[in-house]
Amino acid sequence: MDDGNENRKRHGKRKQNKTEKQRIKCLLTICTAFLLMQEMNLHPVFAQQQKVVVGTNAEYAPFEYLDSDGKLTGFDYDLLEAIAQEEDLVLEWRDMPFDSLVGAMESGNIEVIAAGIGPTKEREKSVDFSDVYYTGSQSIISRTDYFIKDFTELSGKRVAVLEGSQSDLIASGETTDYGLVENASVVRFKNAASAVMELKNGGADAVLIDTIMAEIYCRQTEGITSFAVPGTEEDTVFCIKKGNSEIREMINRGLAKVKESGRYDELYQQYFVGAEEGGIEIATAAENGGFLGTLSFVFLEENRWKYYLNGLEVTIIVSFLSVLLGTVIGLFVALIRLGADRKKKETFASRLMNIYVDVIRGTPSVLQLMIVYFAVFHSRFGYAAAVVSFGINSGAYVSEVIRGGIMAVDRGQTEAGRSLGLGYGDTMRFIIIPQAVKNILPAMGNEFIQLIKETSILGYVGIVDLTKASSYVSSRTYQMFIPLVAAGILYYLMVKLLSILMGRLERRLRESD
Repeated sequence: MDDGNENRKRHGKRKQNKTEKQRIKCLLTICTAFLLMQEMNLHPVFAQQQKVVVGTNAEYAPFEYLDSDGKLTGFDYDLLEAIAQEEDLVLEWRDMPFDSLVGAMESGNIEVIAAGIGPTKEREKSVDFSDVYYTGSQSIISRTDYFIKDFTELSGKRVAVLEGSQSDLIASGETTDYGLVENASVVRFKNAASAVMELKNGGADAVLIDTIMAEIYCRQTEGITSFAVPGTEEDTVFCIKKGNSEIREMINRGLAKVKESGRYDELYQQYFVGAEEGGIEIATAAENGGFLGTLSFVFLEENRWKYYLNGLEVTIIVSFLSVLLGTVIGLFVALIRLGADRKKKETFASRLMNIYVDVIRGTPSVLQLMIVYFAVFHSRFGYAAAVVSFGINSGAYVSEVIRGGIMAVDRGQTEAGRSLGLGYGDTMRFIIIPQAVKNILPAMGNEFIQLIKETSILGYVGIVDLTKASSYVSSRTYQMFIPLVAAGILYYLMVKLLSILMGRLERRLRESD
C-alpha cells in the first residue's frame, strides 16, 4: 500500500516538473517573440528595404544610356544609385519615351523621374522637384555655312528638338523665361541623335539642345557648330510624385551626402569632362580611319554589335509569340463569325467579335501598344505587354484571313462531311480547315512579315528591339546613317529568310494536290 502511494507521489512530481518545463518553454518562446518584434520595430530597414520605381529615357548620353551589354548607365543613373545607397533604397528602373514620363508618374506607374529634366512652372503642377544636381544651358547647333547664335535668328526657321524637353518648350514659345523664339517651325524627335541628323541632312535649320550635348555632337559630327545662348542657364532636378515628401526628403538628404563624400565630383569628372575628351578621340578616329575605321568604331568598340544581337533576339521572339497568339485569337474569332453566318443570325458573341475586328483594324498599332503597356500593365512586364498587344492586333487581321480561306473551300466539302455522319465541328476540323490552310498560308506569311516590321515601334515602351538598338548606337557614337542602315539590312535578311521558308512550305503542300 505504501509502495502504491510512493509511486503516485513520484508520478505526481514528474507531472508537475513536466508542466513547469512546458511553462518555462512557453515563457521563453513569448520572450523570444517579443524581442524579435522589438528588434523589427527598432530596425525596420533590415526587414525590408523601401523600393522606389524610377522612370528614365535611356537615349540621352551621357546623362542616361545603355552600355554595350544593354545595361542602363549614365550620370543620372549612377548619381541616383549612389543616393539610394546612402538612404538604403532599392531602385527599380523603367526605360520609356521622354514625353511619356510625366504621364506615367501621374498614373502612378513611377515615383521618380531621372532624365535630365529642368524645373518649370508647368511641370510643377504635376510633380515635385528635388534639389538641383546639375546646371547647364541651351545651345543652338547649326551648319557651319549658316551659323546661328541667337533666338531671334530662329524666327521662321525649322528647329529640331527632343520632344517634351526644355528645348521643345523654348522653341515652341511655351516658355519665355530664357528668351523669345517667334514663329519657329518645331520638328520634334524621340532622341537627340535624330534631331542632329535632321539638321545635317538639311531637314532643319538648327537644333536646340543642352550645351554639353551640343559640344559632344559638334566634336563628333562634321559640318556643324554650336553656340551657347547667354542667359539660358538652367537647373536640372529629379522629379518626384506630387505630394510624396518622404521620397523627396530622402533624395535631397542623399544628394547632400553624395556631394559631401566626393562621389558627385567623381561622377561629374567621369561623365562630363571624360565625355568631352572621348568626343575628341572619336572625332579623330573617324577622321583617320576612313570608312572601315568608322565601321570598326561603330560596331566593334565597346562591343556595340551586341546591341543588334540582343535587339534581333527580342524582335524575333516578340514576333513569333505574337503570331502564335494572333493565330489562336484569329481562329477563335473567325469560327464565331462563321457560325453566325452559317445560322444567318447574329449572336452577342459574333457582334462582339465584329466590334473587336472593326476597332483593331481602325486604330494604329502604336496606340494599341501604348494603351496596353501604360493603362493595362501599368508600365510593367513590357515583353508580355508587347506580345499581348501585337497578338490582339494580329488576331483581327488573321481572323479575316482564316475566314476568307474557309469560305473559299467548296461548299460541297461541307456537305460531303455531313453525309459521312460528321458533325459541324468535326467537319471543320478534319475536312475544311486542312484545305483552307493552303489558301491562307501565303496571307499568313505576309502577316508574319508585317508583324516583324511592326515591332519597330517597341521603343515607344522602352523595349530594345532592333530599331531601338540602332537608335542607341547612334546616341553613343553620334553616327546617324550607318547604324540605321545596319538595322535595315538585318530586317531585310529576316524577311527574306522567312519568305524562302514560306515558299518551300507552300510547294510542299501543293505536292499533295
